[in-house]
Amino acid sequence: MSDQTFLKLRELLLNEFSEPELIALCKDIGLDYEALPGMGAFGKTREIIEAARAQDKLRLLQSRLRELKPEAYAISVGTEMSAAEASVARPGSSRQAEKTGSPITRAIPTLLVLMILVLGASLIFSRLSSDSTLRSTPQVTATTPPTSVPMLSSPTDLPEVVGQPAFQTAETPTPDFGPTEALADAITATAVPALPMSEPTPTATDAASVGDSHPAVINIRQINDQLTLFYTGQASAKDLEYFWMGEALRMVVDFGNTRLPRAMRIPPSRRDALEITHEYLQGPTVISETTTSAVVASRESWRYANTLTRNEFCEVRDYIYNMTRDGERYRVRSVQSRLVRSGCVD
Repeated sequence: MSDQTFLKLRELLLNEFSEPELIALCKDIGLDYEALPGMGAFGKTREIIEAARAQDKLRLLQSRLRELKPEAYAISVGTEMSAAEASVARPGSSRQAEKTGSPITRAIPTLLVLMILVLGASLIFSRLSSDSTLRSTPQVTATTPPTSVPMLSSPTDLPEVVGQPAFQTAETPTPDFGPTEALADAITATAVPALPMSEPTPTATDAASVGDSHPAVINIRQINDQLTLFYTGQASAKDLEYFWMGEALRMVVDFGNTRLPRAMRIPPSRRDALEITHEYLQGPTVISETTTSAVVASRESWRYANTLTRNEFCEVRDYIYNMTRDGERYRVRSVQSRLVRSGCVD
């Protein structure tokens, strides 16, 4: 299994499964959730995949994920199930078929022998008949024109074209942010959850001519400062409406109120126990804009710490913010993110 597949499975488990669902999933594939090392969703999701790989249950895990979360699985991992994965979804079926075989399968060798004998007899009879005809019939010198190949008479005669699998769409090019480090072998929460694009990306413009003074760049810095306050309980969801809108607002509120506290093992009422630091490894830059919208890219490092247990988590991600101009400010309508690495470095 590639590192990319590992990362996608890890993110699916973390973002789509609660702890009770993870426990039930482990039971379905024959793993003991409580016996796995690691603490919380961050640690357990990694160990579930590692244990499944070590016990040759990885394809069974993928099959079960497809059954439980088909839409999320299709978007995060892919839509097509391999033949090996399908056989794992029905343990023992292929081995039993190989061992016993169906009545038709067992009869195939006999049928093949009979067909060969009949075909051989037919060829011999045809040859004998041809020789007899040649001896009794004068030789014809004229040649018969070759039979032409039938042409398709209309478009309806064309073979049906099979469409692409569901959810398979063309990939949107990601701007080049320069050399990046290898992807980490773990993937967990993100400061801002990845959101689907809701509108077309604006037409590209000369990014080099846009500096830190652009209103969209200033707003991104204000947005992340506000998110830090919101995650630690010092700002409300209502405050976020100034810079966020639509589905983007709903997702970031859900992340701050539910996903992040649950992952860090902090009760929602004790969000003040979270310690969050944030810095830009590549500052916000406008990469394209129109008169009503702008696209801003950045590389950001986030660190989350539970001050009650001293557990912490760090990650670096590339972000692309799609923003709509609203008077003198820009508001985020969707976000795309890509994990660069995870893990805290002293």
